[in-house]
Amino acid sequence: MSLPSPRLFPRMALHIGAALGAFILIGASSMALIAAWELRGYIETRRSTLALQAADILASGGETALIDWLRNDAEIPANVSIYILDESGQDILGQQLPGQYSDFVAEFVIGEPIAADSNYHPVQLAPKLIGADQQIYAFLVLPKGFSLWGSTATLLSLLIAAILVTASVAWLIARAFSRPINELQLATRELASGDIRARVPDAITHRGDELGALAADFNSMASQLNGLIEGRETLLREMSHELRSPLARLQAAIALAAEKNSLGPAERERIEREIAGMNRVIGEILRYSSLDATLAPKRRLVRLDRLLNELVNEEEIEATSKGCQLELQVESDLTVVGDPELLHSCFENIVRNAIRYAPQGTAIEVSARRGSGNDKHSILVEISDRGPGVPQEYLSRIFEPYIRVSSGNHDPDSTGLGLAIVKRVVQKHAGEVKAARRAGGGLTIAVDLPAAELS
Repeated sequence: MSLPSPRLFPRMALHIGAALGAFILIGASSMALIAAWELRGYIETRRSTLALQAADILASGGETALIDWLRNDAEIPANVSIYILDESGQDILGQQLPGQYSDFVAEFVIGEPIAADSNYHPVQLAPKLIGADQQIYAFLVLPKGFSLWGSTATLLSLLIAAILVTASVAWLIARAFSRPINELQLATRELASGDIRARVPDAITHRGDELGALAADFNSMASQLNGLIEGRETLLREMSHELRSPLARLQAAIALAAEKNSLGPAERERIEREIAGMNRVIGEILRYSSLDATLAPKRRLVRLDRLLNELVNEEEIEATSKGCQLELQVESDLTVVGDPELLHSCFENIVRNAIRYAPQGTAIEVSARRGSGNDKHSILVEISDRGPGVPQEYLSRIFEPYIRVSSGNHDPDSTGLGLAIVKRVVQKHAGEVKAARRAGGGLTIAVDLPAAELS
């Protein structure tokens, strides 16, 4: 059985995709806001007159005056650092540039020396200060606590955004899936407590995903359990009826014998016949009930061709007494795994049922063969008779207990459980049983069992 295509996956993918989109949007927005907040001092410094002041001091007092101004008089904001770099890239105060900026400063701030006669000057990202001795310095402003990879606050904001987005999506997913799961749990508990009317609401079963399918399967299972329980109650009512009739006849026979003050051969025979009928009914009921047990049947290799051959030999006498005959056509080496006693009882019930209804002078055909094509791993057993047959509307119901076919051919010796036992045995062996009307009149019972896999 192939599994249906997943439908929860696209829904989950949509939620996760929305979460990623929201995270990117929130993360980018938070990074922009935090960067703008952290870089405000840097931008104000770039726009201030500090560079002009430094140029004036350098021109009037040289590098020594510039160093003294930087250390004592320069009004430098707390969230920026100022570096004045000579042509070799060394800071005049001896400060070390952060490692992540070194290559960037060397290429875009210091740059290559420019020829005096060149009419091309590349863009430099820092103002140039020129001293009285024509020494060139770069006035570099860098933000503190901020790198090319972002600051601690930026990383923290991204972490908070990820937590918020993940929590929101997790809540949405939990909200979408918790209700059907809770409804399934509630219905399961109600069913387990004995309420066979427990069902999952239609709003859950109509979902177009696996949870909706699971809810629909649960309702189907609950309906089947309801049917089984109702069938069991029907069985008990029919069983009571089947036992009440022979008991009534026994009471009548005993009352008649009491009136005569004697028990004649006719009355004794009648009583013995009714007792035998009751024993037969009770035995079939016990056998049918035992098949309801959860225990698996015995697992042995069973040669169906031999089992059917022995069965036909056993039933030949009964068939002859009814004026019909048994014809056997089976292939060799037909092996299944199962309980030999249950399988024998199964096919015995079918053959005896066929003998019971077969007209005189007709043949009951018993055949067994391997399947072909896609069914080559199965064994098909067919038992056909030329009896009155079964109306079309009863073909699927004759395997239910005590089903009376409205054809006027009910056998008083029938317990009403034979074919029901057949169906249970076949199901216990992972097989399938069907009934079909035979061309020209009669009935065919087909049993399909999985063949044993022999290596």
